[in-house]
Amino acid sequence: MSAVKDNEIGYAMLEILLAISLAGLFFTAAIGMFMTGNNVSAEALYEQKAIWFAQQGLEALNTITFTDLALTQTGSLTFAADQWTLGTSAPQSLDGGFTRTVKVEETERDVSCNTVASGGTVDTDSYFLESTVSWTDLKGQSKDVSVRSLRTNWEDPTGDCFASDCSQLEWDVLGSSWFGGKQLREIYITNNTGETKEIEGITIWWDNAAELQQIFFDSGKVWSSSGPGTPSGNQVSGAEIHIVSADILDGQTVEMHKTQFTQNMFGTTISVMYECDDGSSITFGPFTPTY
Repeated sequence: MSAVKDNEIGYAMLEILLAISLAGLFFTAAIGMFMTGNNVSAEALYEQKAIWFAQQGLEALNTITFTDLALTQTGSLTFAADQWTLGTSAPQSLDGGFTRTVKVEETERDVSCNTVASGGTVDTDSYFLESTVSWTDLKGQSKDVSVRSLRTNWEDPTGDCFASDCSQLEWDVLGSSWFGGKQLREIYITNNTGETKEIEGITIWWDNAAELQQIFFDSGKVWSSSGPGTPSGNQVSGAEIHIVSADILDGQTVEMHKTQFTQNMFGTTISVMYECDDGSSITFGPFTPTY
């Protein structure tokens, strides 16, 4: 056999060996990528399940009556008789090797009733709720995920920030209209606060040179330029009107009726602020009554 022929055979064998080696490398890499992909997918599923358990804990806390919640850093949840209850034996074991701990923490608020981390006043009508789920991943590392929310006692507030006040009254100006061009009617005030509210002041803003002459609640006059109420005389936009105190009973709706101006008000834009005897107030508008 010639030397050239021997070289050709040698090269061919080398090519086969290289091909086998490369195939082995690619196969090994593919297996590695497959296993890594499986691990990543498994970790992602674990994390999604942990998030679900954490969210379930937070939602469970929100179903518990506010007065049945108690401050705890290491709480647990129990479901029985179609309801969740809060306990203290934490952490709570869950399916799949997960554990869950829930927290109920006090909140502090500043003088404007905004939540603050410290330096405020403890709010008896709010709790921070937190649900944390922990697990061990495929590498043996400890992991956890938490979700958090603020719970407020809207049903029966006792503190200054959420106790029922003037701002809890309901207002309806959708049907407001000008009667005869000068008289504002069909502004309705509804009191569903659970107690009687007393309005003692009204401020009205409008965008022309007209002056205010009188205000009625239903059929009763609560202010006019010649009395009752103060100040006397026609009043310009933005003047603070002190009315004869008007009580609105719980569950009652009254109409701000026959609010009279000195000139035609068609197309005028209005805003109104009501003040209650407890110092609270509510403003609604601007709105433009129909003709």
